[in-house]
Amino acid sequence: MKLEIVTAGKTRPSDRADALVVFVARPDRKQKATFESVPDDVRHAVRAAAPAEAGADGSVFTLPLEAPGAPAARLYAFGTGSGDELSPRKARTLLRSVVRTLDKNGERSALVDFPFATARMSAAEAREFLGRSVLQAAYEFPRFKSKADPRRLSRVAFASGRGPWAGAAERDVRRERAEAAALAKVATLVRDLGNTPSNHMGPRQLADAVRKEAKGRGVKATVLGKKEIERERMGGLLAVNRGSAEEPRFVVLEYAGGKKGERPVALVGKGVTFDSGGLSLKPADRMGDMKWDMMGAATACGVVLAAADLELPVNLVALAPLTENLPSGTAYKPGDVVTFRNGKTAEIDNTDAEGRVILADALDYAKEWKPAVILDYATLTGAALVALGLEASVVFTDQDDLAASLVSAGERTDERVWRLPIWDDYRENLRSDWADFKNTGGRYGGSINGALFLKEFVDPGQPWAHLDIAPTAYFEREHAGYSSGATAFGLALTVRWLKDRATR
Repeated sequence: MKLEIVTAGKTRPSDRADALVVFVARPDRKQKATFESVPDDVRHAVRAAAPAEAGADGSVFTLPLEAPGAPAARLYAFGTGSGDELSPRKARTLLRSVVRTLDKNGERSALVDFPFATARMSAAEAREFLGRSVLQAAYEFPRFKSKADPRRLSRVAFASGRGPWAGAAERDVRRERAEAAALAKVATLVRDLGNTPSNHMGPRQLADAVRKEAKGRGVKATVLGKKEIERERMGGLLAVNRGSAEEPRFVVLEYAGGKKGERPVALVGKGVTFDSGGLSLKPADRMGDMKWDMMGAATACGVVLAAADLELPVNLVALAPLTENLPSGTAYKPGDVVTFRNGKTAEIDNTDAEGRVILADALDYAKEWKPAVILDYATLTGAALVALGLEASVVFTDQDDLAASLVSAGERTDERVWRLPIWDDYRENLRSDWADFKNTGGRYGGSINGALFLKEFVDPGQPWAHLDIAPTAYFEREHAGYSSGATAFGLALTVRWLKDRATR
């Protein structure tokens, strides 16, 4: 889909759209709709044609535009419910409804008049967010359907001069549109990687896909095979991989957009391409979701690819350990003691706590680049989902400034994170009689215990944050303006955080 920003009233006849989209508000469901949000030139026609339910959240009505010089052939009026300012979630959900409705009705082009401010965002941030949201609004994954629905809508334009575009410089609008398109493209890639079933997206296929994308962007890609992983003494990754017939991979992406010699930001992502739980087997009714257990790796790699596309002035390295976690006669077992790259040992209390076991080696390996900051992403614990539901992911760090900057970036991209404690008091939960610590800490504080395990592999004083993205990396069904499946959560957040960091 092509995204444009056009000046209302200055379009050429050849630019006439199939559909003009306007929005009708209804501040109180007991009252009639108000029409102040509708452009002046069509307000009378919309008011005259409006049905009783106009303006209600989820409502839509249409009318033909027959006047000479009208910007479109048909007008669609979508209800927004209450408020002159929309939450980002509401805006994204609304735009998904717009795009899907137009596509279903066979419209090929649309002019969208979006007059609302977007909560928690500056006008510039809102413009990028809305552009990215509309480009992602029609996302589907039809690869394995024998007959996919045709895509009709190919061009969407926002009307300048309204909402967050009011008073914006044309140069800024052009740049933000290009950035939104670039980020949406990488988000589609990340979602596609996650939504591909594990029989088509094992460690080798994922490594190959990432390497191919890196090559086209001038990003240095290195893929370690099993022998190289053994030479690096990555005992955690090798232990988890023992139950699988598929060998592990370890992906390294390096992007040098910053100053020469400047310490990079290291991004570490959990890449379990399918997680059965190993010998500590998961319940069968939820196991199919575990193709998404590699979303941390897809996110970390996606950030580097997006940084290259956007030419961000930063140095980055992404590290992604990739494996399956399966039961077999060779699988690692509860009670085993694993020795990691840094020489520390862990008693395997539960083989389904495998993400932290492979991330341990990757976090230690990150030290080779002497990073300024380390961020890791992992669908690590169901406990995070229990704690926060589907609306936010968890961030753990003992650095207050780093926590605040990540929370801020999340608020301004609507990829929200909430900080939980990582106090040493919890470390007693990981105590082992047979090794330095265990890989789980009991029923309570599960996401905190996982974060404390990872902290053992980060040098004291090293700025580091762990993002447990289990609540928001994928949704089982459509939610909050996202289709079912992978969301690419963390991509926009991290790109915004990198931009903030580059301008400090």
